[in-house]
Amino acid sequence: MGIVFFDMDKTLLDASSGALYVKYLWRRNMISTRELIGVMMISMQYSLNLLNFPRAMARLSQRVRGGDAAATKQLCDRWVEEDVLPHIAPKALARLRAHEQQGDCVVLLSASTQFAVEPVARHLRIPYRCTELEIVNGRFTGGIVGEPCYGEGKRIWGERIAAERGASLSQCTFYTDSYSDRALLDVVGHPVVVNPDRMLRRYARERSWPIEYFY
Repeated sequence: MGIVFFDMDKTLLDASSGALYVKYLWRRNMISTRELIGVMMISMQYSLNLLNFPRAMARLSQRVRGGDAAATKQLCDRWVEEDVLPHIAPKALARLRAHEQQGDCVVLLSASTQFAVEPVARHLRIPYRCTELEIVNGRFTGGIVGEPCYGEGKRIWGERIAAERGASLSQCTFYTDSYSDRALLDVVGHPVVVNPDRMLRRYARERSWPIEYFY
């Protein structure tokens, strides 16, 4: 049995969950046009590998600080059902299920928060690890639990998951679209680049890694 990690945004999904979420809120008049544009700019920076992720997460955490986590979960569960699940790429899902049929353990590994990742993982019936917003007594504290699941943090989580299951990263496969995930790509035995951004495409070609297109 091997461990197979799937990135979520623009790998398993054919879109960014963050962009889908702010559009969902905007359509329901829950955020202003200015806020929509601000978040879309952050999404663009992420796509171009220009985003300072720790700073962006700190801003998000402080913005939701004191908010009702149960209400957020209820909203996000509805949003994922309506807007996110339709964006699961059929080819990605077919590959995921093929790994399961081979006896592999598939894990969703995403920089997004638990409010986007958990309902997708639940729908697919697979384990996950993500960037987790801290909640105490039902309220957001403004902090993050453990290591953000981004960049070097994603490699750290990959190592931990592999160790927990008695495997080494050399036995693991990782599907992702983003150059920001190169820390984990560099150490798994089977890196697979999916619909890559420009920088990752070049990085993958230099290393003769397989490049695939799920959408």
